Amino acid sequence: AAADKAAADKAAADKAAAEKASAAAKAPMSAEVEPVAGSAAPGCEPDCYDPASVTISAGGTVTFVNSDTAPHTVTSGSATDGPDGVWDSSLLMVNSSYSVTLDSPGNYPYFCMVHPWMEGTVIVE
Repeated sequence: AAADKAAADKAAADKAAAEKASAAAKAPMSAEVEPVAGSAAPGCEPDCYDPASVTISAGGTVTFVNSDTAPHTVTSGSATDGPDGVWDSSLLMVNSSYSVTLDSPGNYPYFCMVHPWMEGTVIVE
């Protein structure tokens, strides 16, 4: 009986540790993305956004900040297939920003319609 209790205690402790680790590993609710300097000209690929891939929790918000010297868009979809309609910042002038909140888990590719070599991904967990 003592061995059974010890095994049950260990299982409970292991479960609590796993739940704590899972909570600690949960993706953040917000993130910020910026175009890299000079991304209005080809050559920054594949890292034209910083970071190029960002992960948030479902219901989280990504804010795109245009700190570059050129206007950009942040448009969901791909340069190959075009916009997919999930979000579109329209033209973001220098020093402006655009935020989008994403409720459904999945991978959301995006690109700049003005500079189609600029591509990134938002991962929602």
